Amino acid sequence: MDLMEGIEKRKSIRAYKPDPVPRDVLKKVIRAAVAAPSKGNSQIWEFVVVTGDELKEIKGMLSGLLKTDFIPMMKLTDEDSASPALEQAKIRSSRNKEEMSKILKPMGLDFEDFMLEGTFRFFDAPAVVMVFIEDIYLKNLPHLLSVGAAVQNVLLSAQTAGLGTCWIGGVWRYTKQIRKVLGIPDNKMLVSSVAIGYTDDESPINKYKSGRESVDELVRWIGFEEK
Repeated sequence: MDLMEGIEKRKSIRAYKPDPVPRDVLKKVIRAAVAAPSKGNSQIWEFVVVTGDELKEIKGMLSGLLKTDFIPMMKLTDEDSASPALEQAKIRSSRNKEEMSKILKPMGLDFEDFMLEGTFRFFDAPAVVMVFIEDIYLKNLPHLLSVGAAVQNVLLSAQTAGLGTCWIGGVWRYTKQIRKVLGIPDNKMLVSSVAIGYTDDESPINKYKSGRESVDELVRWIGFEEK
């Protein structure tokens, strides 16, 4: 498929086959990631590809932290703002929840439980790509944007390799615990993770693809003739 087709067809995969992904296949995916642009060609990222016993240990640890730390923390957080952008984001998230719930309910699954538990075990993908940067770069927006570009390359290159992916948030809060399992230096911070593996095409949840607003809704055209 060409690039535009790949971009438009990409979606988050939340059910995977247990088959391991060969190292050489994952290496090609990471090769695309390191080809991403970065501020001043600094390439500050470090990619850590995890599978096997170490990944099982991290999943077990995170599942425990979900119950003892993350969920209690969420109950204490009340995100309240008059920001129009935040309100629009809430509307889109609510729409996403409603549409996914229609698929999950016949499967006997609750949306909130599925998303939280799935996120903290990387939706049982056989491998995870984690992106670390040194803590000195955390407040440097251009460097963080560079990581986003690298992750997008992971998502698209994985798709061309016949793999599914899901960009994972949330678990960055537990960088310290994850570093300990993986032997990562204390000055490295986890800023992004991608679940990766072969898509389970039999799972109904993988038929879902979230919608996008139209270009006209999200873009201002300045200096162009009106049409």
